[in-house]
Amino acid sequence: MTDAKSESKKKCRQYSVDYLKFGFIPSLPDKQSLMCLLCNKVLSNDAIKPSKLHDHLRRCHPDKTEKDLKYFQTLKDKFQKRPTLDRMFASTSQRNDDGLRGSYNISLLLSERS
Repeated sequence: MTDAKSESKKKCRQYSVDYLKFGFIPSLPDKQSLMCLLCNKVLSNDAIKPSKLHDHLRRCHPDKTEKDLKYFQTLKDKFQKRPTLDRMFASTSQRNDDGLRGSYNISLLLSERS
């Protein structure tokens, strides 16, 4: 019974924008986990403590410890703008729709001439 009680008292940390200064953003599949922008490693909610995030940065990316928030913001922006399967299929679908619309308009023009 004590295990169930301690499980219910487990702290579920929410993402803070302050975590970006350590190079972490919310994980895409699970917003309660964090992902390192430098190595794409996902940390569980239990590991979401500023001291652990700083430790990850220091141990795994020592050359980036002196980088400022602007550096990590730029990395985040690039990460969010990268091509994904969803975006690639959406743009392909849009191009196909435009092509079909063009073919339809041409066939209408040709049928009007006859």
